[in-house]
Amino acid sequence: MTKVELSNEYKSVNYIYLILLLFSIFQTASIFYDIVQIHIYRHDALYYMPNANTYYKYRVASEGRWIVYGLFYFITKIPGNILSIFALLSFGYFVFISIYKWVENYYYALILSLLFMQIPSFYDLITWPATAAPAFLVLLFAISLQKKLNIFVFFIIFGILFFGTMSNYYYLLPLLYLNYFQKHNWKESLKFTSYKLISAWAIGFIVGYVVTQLILYVNFDHFLAIEAWRDPHYIHSMEDMYENILRSLRYLQRDIQSIFLNSWIILLFIFTLIVSTIDRRKDLIFIPLVLFSLIILIHYLIVLPVGIYIAPRTIVATWVGILAILFFIPSIKQWQIYLLVPIIVFYTSILYLNNHNNMRWYANVTNIHFDKLISETPKDPKDYKGVILYASDSDIQKRNNLISSINHTVKDSNITGQGVPRAFMRWAPLAWEAGYKSVGNCNDKQSRNAAWHTIKDLNKICKEVSKFAENKKTLPIKNITFYNILGEYDGRLIIEFNDGWNQK
Repeated sequence: MTKVELSNEYKSVNYIYLILLLFSIFQTASIFYDIVQIHIYRHDALYYMPNANTYYKYRVASEGRWIVYGLFYFITKIPGNILSIFALLSFGYFVFISIYKWVENYYYALILSLLFMQIPSFYDLITWPATAAPAFLVLLFAISLQKKLNIFVFFIIFGILFFGTMSNYYYLLPLLYLNYFQKHNWKESLKFTSYKLISAWAIGFIVGYVVTQLILYVNFDHFLAIEAWRDPHYIHSMEDMYENILRSLRYLQRDIQSIFLNSWIILLFIFTLIVSTIDRRKDLIFIPLVLFSLIILIHYLIVLPVGIYIAPRTIVATWVGILAILFFIPSIKQWQIYLLVPIIVFYTSILYLNNHNNMRWYANVTNIHFDKLISETPKDPKDYKGVILYASDSDIQKRNNLISSINHTVKDSNITGQGVPRAFMRWAPLAWEAGYKSVGNCNDKQSRNAAWHTIKDLNKICKEVSKFAENKKTLPIKNITFYNILGEYDGRLIIEFNDGWNQK
């Protein structure tokens, strides 16, 4: 068997496996098409911030992403869908290189990397494309420099770089060293793993963390400030420590359940595990198992001191570790490829359908809001000082649900919703994208500004708006538009949702 072909003996069988590969490639291309349909992103995406200084004060101070700040003006000039596709391709290439070093078969490495590209966490993350892309650029640099640098220098450099972008992708770097185990006996491999790989991995993480904290302290006179939405739970007693351990265990349980979707998947994965361990050196089972397990657990262990919320979009390492245990087989044999590839393609298809539905749901909801706002605005949005949406978060969520129902789109828990409790903040990018200079929200006499481009004296404006909004509601509605145009106030367009709208 060559590194490219499955076998020279069974051509008809090879055609079937070529079709399976092409099918996985088609699913990847289909996801890229779904991504291209999205042009509106989350309210705190870089595209909607007025300038780099806004990001500097908002994100660098609370998350430490100082490299993203440095790239702000460059990266915000690139369309989000291009950055999203770049991120996925970069990750796919990283996985392909890591797998090939281990399995030594191009076909298997390619079809398995296509499975990894369907990890659901990415498809929420890329709704912040300009924030995510620098981390994947660093991932590409890691591939090119891994062989050229001393292992300790390598991990220190990339610990610093990943803390300047997204630190959770740092956890994946040990995958680049898998081929060491095949070229050495178990004693040398164990020594390398214990005294070099894990030590360098830990030191790089510590140095990256310390350097980022120093950058924050020099510039802000304080260390990393964790935001309230992350729900930190600091340790002041043994009870607090116990609570944080329980939190991490609950998140780990949630995330593992999202991978093992049902009993059929569990049975297939048990079969996969058996196939992957047959005729395999014991050290090539035990040492990689320890390493992959650390990749799975590291994120849940690191957050223990602060007990923060672990968002599903940050658990790529969990997915990678579990899939690596199952499918990373050193010097894979032909019969193993024949048995495992159908399982890989089957699981790729399941994840693809979920990701496709999530991307379609997000594009559908945001694009319909946007298209209706553009078509129903009396004048060019740029001719107004801004727009004020007269609606509650519940009203916005009901409208999103109606759009989804009419267009038969659904989402799962792997992508952040557009509803309560932050529905208005999720709606604001639609108005910014349409061209409105500022965006506000009135709900009765209460007011909320969007994060950027705020409206001054919005409380006062909302009190006045609520008066004529209530009067306007007593008049008969003669159309079935998406929005009701309530009028203008101080150069700002006032709109609400039309309860009579129910058409495609």
